[in-house]
Amino acid sequence: MPSTNNIAFTAPINPPGQSPVLTMDQIWNGLLLKIRSAETFVPAAIQSTKVVSESYDDNGNPVTTRDVFFREAQKTVQETVTAFEASRVQFVQPEGSTINNIISEGANGELYMTYTFEWRHPGVSKEELAAFAEKERKMSQMAVEGTIEVLRKLAEEKKL
Repeated sequence: MPSTNNIAFTAPINPPGQSPVLTMDQIWNGLLLKIRSAETFVPAAIQSTKVVSESYDDNGNPVTTRDVFFREAQKTVQETVTAFEASRVQFVQPEGSTINNIISEGANGELYMTYTFEWRHPGVSKEELAAFAEKERKMSQMAVEGTIEVLRKLAEEKKL
């Protein structure tokens, strides 16, 4: 029986009328900051981030192991985070749940932020899985839109 919810959400980074217009460098620098300080971007979900170790994978991509304290569950989860410059940051949790923060470009050069989630819930019923999916869909939209909002604020403050 399936025990995984696969969810994705995309939003434009620089919709018409938004200021400041974020550059690819600013966005990437923001995602690198998010690795070290997740609570800056999703304070409602994450209380703190502590970097445990930093290394590189076989392809030269930076890999960060971090402890993240989640507010709702009131527990610390150790995540392995790999940065694939300058398009994607992948977060992997111990039970295999995987989150990707992806920067993509449209046909006319417009920039998009997409988060993909592979939420694993071993041993839950079909009904429980559906309830998790409902909550996770809302959370995915909030995470993408919230990240873009924080990126814009950090850019205004000249912190990217």
